[in-house]
Amino acid sequence: MKKVILFDAFSFVGYGLCCRMIDKEIHVIGVDAPPKENSPEEDKMLRIGRNAFFEFIESAKAIGNENMFMQSDAVIYPWYNPMTSERNEKKGESLQSVLEYCNDTKTKLILISAHTFSRNTKHELEDELDDNWYAKIKMNNSLCEHQKVRTKNIEFLFTFIDFSNKELKEAINKKNDHEEWIFQNFYG
Repeated sequence: MKKVILFDAFSFVGYGLCCRMIDKEIHVIGVDAPPKENSPEEDKMLRIGRNAFFEFIESAKAIGNENMFMQSDAVIYPWYNPMTSERNEKKGESLQSVLEYCNDTKTKLILISAHTFSRNTKHELEDELDDNWYAKIKMNNSLCEHQKVRTKNIEFLFTFIDFSNKELKEAINKKNDHEEWIFQNFYG
């Protein structure tokens, strides 16, 4: 991959992925709400914002930008996240638009959800997002439609949807499979 769109770029999972992809010289278009002044999200933006491989776009502008989707190799969409349950519902609502754009532009979509096993602090959990974690993810392997990655305290589910050989209805079924697995394994 040379260029990806990463939604929720300043979230727990999004930021971890963003840092690893930038390190691997993958151009990342980070999509998120504008960070509030003196917030953890602003700190994350300042850490990666000056990197030549990072470009920030506000969520509201990204959702309506089909051209952005056409110029990307993949879209990464962190969906269910252990740290932001209130965002999970909003993320589910905007996912439909992302699915449609990916279908129209034949762009790969990677859904990611995460779950923590213990009550660790956010800082302790972020320490787990290291190169070993990232190395386990097979981003270019579209043969594998679902992949689980587990660290000491976190389990991730990745669902890969390759729109070059799938229609929207099939993609929605994959999204529903992902969601069903989340509810059975993370919340069940």
